[in-house]
Amino acid sequence: MDALQAVVSNLLQVVGEALQALLVFNILFICMFFPLDGSLKRKMAILATGNIFCLILNMLFSMFAVILDASMGDFSKALFAVLSPLFNLLWIVSFWSVSLTFLARSKHGG
Repeated sequence: MDALQAVVSNLLQVVGEALQALLVFNILFICMFFPLDGSLKRKMAILATGNIFCLILNMLFSMFAVILDASMGDFSKALFAVLSPLFNLLWIVSFWSVSLTFLARSKHGG
């Protein structure tokens, strides 16, 4: 029963961190992307894709955290506390840079 409680506890922690990452991503996206040129449909599609991407990556990271917790014990909690924000920062910056290419207009001069 203790193992099940540990798994549920880890999953609840990851869900909370996923929601925090989504909140940060959405606020930054709305503040910085909506003033840029591009259609509202395209911006909303990119925002929805980013939200789905966040949920999938955080779900995969939570599975990784549960496996780590089962094999490493308490040390995994410290490792997770350090790696989770870095992981979220990496995907937000990467997704952001790729999304900018979808909004950029190509300028071909002749």
